[in-house]
Amino acid sequence: MTFRDFKTEDFLQHPVFRQWVLEQEPEATRFWEQWLQENPDKQPAVNHARELLLLIGGGPAHAPAPQDEEQTWEKVLQSISIANQHTATGARLVAMHKKRRWWPYAAAALLAGVLVAWAAIFFSLNKTVQYATVMGEMKTIELPDHSVVKLNVNSTLSFSKKWAGTGPREVWLKGEAFFTVQHTYNNQRFVVHTNDVDIQVVGTEFNVNTRRIKTQVVLRNGVVKLTLNNTTSAKKATAPITMKPGDMVTYSAATAELSNQRVNPEQYASWSTPVLLFNETPVAEVIRSLQDNLGLTIVLEDDSLGAQTFTGTIPRDNINVFFITLGRSFNVHIEKTGTSTYRISKTQGE
Repeated sequence: MTFRDFKTEDFLQHPVFRQWVLEQEPEATRFWEQWLQENPDKQPAVNHARELLLLIGGGPAHAPAPQDEEQTWEKVLQSISIANQHTATGARLVAMHKKRRWWPYAAAALLAGVLVAWAAIFFSLNKTVQYATVMGEMKTIELPDHSVVKLNVNSTLSFSKKWAGTGPREVWLKGEAFFTVQHTYNNQRFVVHTNDVDIQVVGTEFNVNTRRIKTQVVLRNGVVKLTLNNTTSAKKATAPITMKPGDMVTYSAATAELSNQRVNPEQYASWSTPVLLFNETPVAEVIRSLQDNLGLTIVLEDDSLGAQTFTGTIPRDNINVFFITLGRSFNVHIEKTGTSTYRISKTQGE
């Protein structure tokens, strides 16, 4: 189990988490602060676990001073009321409070009950499901209608956890994903919302990339209709843009730039496979893809090289294949300047 899979009780029991919260141990503090920077979506869960741990302190091994006991116990009772302070279990445990030597165990047991009740209430009320990935992480997600989404690195997908049998099936995307949408018997619309466009389909396969202040849609199969969002050009549009397989439409609401071209759809969905595929792709675009998908930083010192084209495959686990091919084809020097940083420059004497 990774920290991303932790529930509240897992955080409460983990020794490094306890060192951070209860002891402010420097190494533990550095670790958790860094982890939260890399996993910002987990901040609410960590905050909740931290507040509970501060409330119960060291747990059963730690008994509060007599003068602090009543105040602390009052906080526990207030938390219990969120779930149901009148349950039979709550009543039995409150009675245990009268026996001081059982106080810490009662508090811990009560809080465990509160956690279960709180989680049940929270998830029953929360109608939105969100999936997020970090660098080096991809996820395959099955939607309520059994459509499948492959979510690329550094991406977020949100949708309602329950879909009605009528009306649109809607998801919201930031980052990049490949959609395989199931057709429904009543031709129910499937809509992908991005900052730039609304993508409407019935049943199809397509790739959506929302990186770099634009949305790029590449259609593999089926039919897609795009509605442009929030710009003058969008207001002038009399009808959605209808895409055919092999079309790539790129649009930015920020700049109002719109383009449409024919491409090989497999190239733009290759991020979901062990190798990245490129066909007469400008080197600058290849470098952007490597940065987005592998988390690399590549400095291209000769701008003219960026316009040259690259054809070939690059294994996700062997970036050197690209550098070797580039060096041989264009007579350039590749220097590794850090763990995941590189510099590409002209060979001396050129």
